[in-house]
Amino acid sequence: MSKYNQELHGKLQALLEKVQREKDEDIYIYGITNTQERSFLQKIDDFLIDHSTVKATEKAQFFGLLSTMLGSGISINKSLKLLRTKTTHPRLRRIIATLSYELEHGRTLSQSMERFADVFTESERGSLKSAEATGNLEPILHKNATALERRTALSMKIKSALIYPVAVIVTLIAGIATMLVWVVPRIKEIFSQSDLPLPFSTKILLSMSEWTISYWWVALLLIFLGISAFLVYTNAEEGKFSWDFMKLRIPVVGTILRKVYVLRFVDTLGVLIDSGVSITNALELTAEAIGNEIYRVKTYESLARVQEGVQLSSTLMEAPFLFPATVANMIAIAEQSASIGDISRKISEHYDREIGYTLRNMTTTLGPVMILITGIGVGLFALAVLSPIFSLTQTI
Repeated sequence: MSKYNQELHGKLQALLEKVQREKDEDIYIYGITNTQERSFLQKIDDFLIDHSTVKATEKAQFFGLLSTMLGSGISINKSLKLLRTKTTHPRLRRIIATLSYELEHGRTLSQSMERFADVFTESERGSLKSAEATGNLEPILHKNATALERRTALSMKIKSALIYPVAVIVTLIAGIATMLVWVVPRIKEIFSQSDLPLPFSTKILLSMSEWTISYWWVALLLIFLGISAFLVYTNAEEGKFSWDFMKLRIPVVGTILRKVYVLRFVDTLGVLIDSGVSITNALELTAEAIGNEIYRVKTYESLARVQEGVQLSSTLMEAPFLFPATVANMIAIAEQSASIGDISRKISEHYDREIGYTLRNMTTTLGPVMILITGIGVGLFALAVLSPIFSLTQTI
């Protein structure tokens, strides 16, 4: 072999070893991979990856694909290895590699997920644990995926409905700030050259402009302090309870939120019951998954009553503001036919459609309202600016 070929062979071999090494390093297993031997840049990368969020859509895709593979007859460990190679999210890929490793060493899927409590909720782990015991893992994974997809789609609907009003409000505030800082001072110079008395609306506009230019930092500070105080208050136990109650009372918005929480309640409860979890354990897990303190407390109250022998539907009928009579009645029928899982799924689908209709109606109604508010704002500004100008032209 010539010297050139030897050098080429050596470079090629080094390249292949590098590729293989990078491939091996990519199989990062939590609790096994030696992080002390990793470089400084790798540790920074590890920190960023470990603190990244696994979105609900990615988790739904993971559950759905795993369910499909299991349904096709592929073993769970091989399915996880295949999913690891196909997953693009860095942290989820590491999580899947860790799940695969722990399954090889005798742990179950639900047990392996316990170390990733910020990714897999307690209700999801509980449903999978029960499904593993009954050999019903594949359909329960599919139902978890469907529930996540429904919630993600609902979240997207809500965000889409809020885009227009939020955009209008932000544009209106930006426009007002621009007028007060740049336009009004120029007009003030014109008014100062005349001895005409200014209308009350114009005086207010000029005062607002002077205050904004001189004390803009006070406004920003007040906004920052207000937001900080709100976050601190709503993160406290009493504040969170009060805020969650107030949200349910807001006109239109409260109606939508109550439907969202009912959907979460029946969706989570249905998946847990279908997986074989007892009604008491299912209610406990559902209470922690709803995301609203009022519904959480009511669910725990229902749990206590169910443990005393009272039917779930009867406890829900005692709170018509939180759970409409139709929901309680349908659950009562499900209790008689032992089909809470099926009925819960139908209620979820119904509420998903109903929330969609409500959001569309709200968006349709908000359009003219936002145009009216913008028109009033523009009209008041025009009145404050043009009134003295008209008076000035009449004196010339």
